[in-house]
Amino acid sequence: MEREIVHIDIASFAVAVERVVRPELRQRPVVVAPVGAPRALVIALSPEAWQAGIRKGMALVKAVRYCREVIALPPNEPLYARASQAICKILQNFSPLLEPSGHGHAYLDITGTGRLFGPPRDTAWRVQQEIQRQLRLQASCGVATNKMVSRIASVVTKPVGLQDVRPGDEASFLSPLAVDLLPGVGPQTKERLEELNIQIVRDVAVMQLEHLTLAFGRLGFLLHQRALGIDNTPVYPARAIPAVEEEKILAEDSNDFEQLKGGLSVLCDRAGEKLRMEKQRAGRLELTIRYSDYREEFGKVKLIPPLQSTAALRDRAESLLERMMTRRTRVRSLRLCLSDLGRGPVQMDLFADPKPVKQAKLESALDLLRRRYGPGVVHVTAA
Repeated sequence: MEREIVHIDIASFAVAVERVVRPELRQRPVVVAPVGAPRALVIALSPEAWQAGIRKGMALVKAVRYCREVIALPPNEPLYARASQAICKILQNFSPLLEPSGHGHAYLDITGTGRLFGPPRDTAWRVQQEIQRQLRLQASCGVATNKMVSRIASVVTKPVGLQDVRPGDEASFLSPLAVDLLPGVGPQTKERLEELNIQIVRDVAVMQLEHLTLAFGRLGFLLHQRALGIDNTPVYPARAIPAVEEEKILAEDSNDFEQLKGGLSVLCDRAGEKLRMEKQRAGRLELTIRYSDYREEFGKVKLIPPLQSTAALRDRAESLLERMMTRRTRVRSLRLCLSDLGRGPVQMDLFADPKPVKQAKLESALDLLRRRYGPGVVHVTAA
């Protein structure tokens, strides 16, 4: 059976949500940017701001020069998170196979739901109507047999529309589109493709696979598959397994490694205390870095043996942070996730270093002090 996947995309999500809360912003040039931060960049903008010449990623001071009437709003992450959760709640009424992919974006696998909701196009239309009715947000939807084509279909029909790509029409649908709509085609890859006079997806599809792999290595094979509309990635439901998650938004964007280590240490303190309270150990550590331009970097490391010690978590997290910091752009927030949780003692080596045991006793004592007298009663600094 062919899969039936809908991608939901709400254009300029942050601005759209702000306008629901503050209707007076409608029909006005609006941007979302960290107001007051040095080198603040535009992370979302309204169509009116676009018409005035403002672009995503533009410096806020430059945006104000382009449009004196522009209204700059600071990011409101809690508001955007609540709106995303409300959207997911609506989508779950149509299928349990739901994969959120960022604020205002989600994949919905509706394979086999035809008897309940009708053809895929009708289901997508009903999704749009429910989001508009309940949340007053307008969404574009793409319907296709795989995630990649459904996402691209929703992009080309923005800001509000519905594009249905029927089974077998994937390659012909993609053929005339700009090549940078394909996943994996960033600015550098796009520049190299243009050097080869490749500007639309059709040019990639008709190019011999040997020539693509010679020019781009393994990426060449992936580009060829994607240009033909081939994507076998399933829709992954949101994390259902238990995990300990902590996030810190920096008071001011920074790329000072020592300052970032300090913020990461706070996250490890919180996460380690939660693990010890639940008598759990984590087998995997994941770290997400969000930069001031809202790009994200993701890294993970397996913890062998599983850990619950704050000091041990801090050491592994700092090593991972150092490997991930490959950009000069300032960092806005850090997010730590500990998963593969398990209970029970870890088998100790008879001749193991006794320091970890002493450290665990010290941390348990500090946990007790914090619970009794408050979290600010004692602070531990890394040596």
